[in-house]
Amino acid sequence: MCTAVSINDNGHYFGRTLDIECSYGESVVITPRFFDINFLYEPHLEKHYSIIGVAHIYNGFPLYYDGANECGLCMAGLSFTGNAVYHMNIKGKHNIASYEVIPWILGRCDSINSAIELLKSTNITPDSFAPELPASPLHWIISDKDESVTVESTRDGLKIQQNSVGVLTNNPDFSFHIANLSQYVNLTPFPPENKVAPTLQIKQFSKGFGSFGLPGDYSSASRFVRAAFVKNHTQGYENQVSRLFKILDSVSVPYGCVINNDGAPHYTAYSSCIDASSGAYYYTTFGCHRINSVRLNTSNLDTHSLISFELSFSEDIKEWSND
Repeated sequence: MCTAVSINDNGHYFGRTLDIECSYGESVVITPRFFDINFLYEPHLEKHYSIIGVAHIYNGFPLYYDGANECGLCMAGLSFTGNAVYHMNIKGKHNIASYEVIPWILGRCDSINSAIELLKSTNITPDSFAPELPASPLHWIISDKDESVTVESTRDGLKIQQNSVGVLTNNPDFSFHIANLSQYVNLTPFPPENKVAPTLQIKQFSKGFGSFGLPGDYSSASRFVRAAFVKNHTQGYENQVSRLFKILDSVSVPYGCVINNDGAPHYTAYSSCIDASSGAYYYTTFGCHRINSVRLNTSNLDTHSLISFELSFSEDIKEWSND
């Protein structure tokens, strides 16, 4: 369970929630331009665009959950269990394992258009990074300052779909979520007009009836609708970072509200916001509501070694007193 959102007014900002059962030791990781990215089947990249995002570094390789490159291209992988189908090597294609997709795209592409062109010749394989790390079933959202696309590898092959909503969650596939929005076209932030009995003076006893029917559960379909509604109606924020975190707050999963079949709580471990123009990566975590930030351009991007920053999980509360 995860939700990703891209907003393109007053700049380009991209963020997501990561909803999991436990932390895997992820951190904010900067991959500098000369870090040697080794692929299973493709020639390694000795030089590439620098990348910032949250990743789990395993055996020296950054397993990115999401990120952005120095050109402002942003990307996130979200769970797509039961629908993701990867294919064995296809001759004439770039064969890329699912865990390599983010560095493959962000390391080489400077825009959505260049990402689409590269993806047209890409096949995603079912290879695992290690025996203890099987391939994760994922689909991806990629965004630049102008548009977003959704990428899904299914039984029919790799699908690249325009994502004009700028939102992605989980199952079912993206086409379902777009069709499902038609059930909620009546939602509005304004007071609704009385159409059930126009001749009666029906008093509305509460504000917010215009959004009556907005789904409030944590299913992926409901989170998609809720994120789309909140994204399109939030206003009044001078700081777009604050705005994006408020959108993500509307779909964040509190610990204990979703329990897996094995009894483990499924919750939002972190929420992130990337300012694509400045390369700043902002985040909050389950244990820390303060917005933390790491900036891509404050590090030496012409080195060969990964740069990592541990996530903060300790609540930071500023206390005021008259003393």
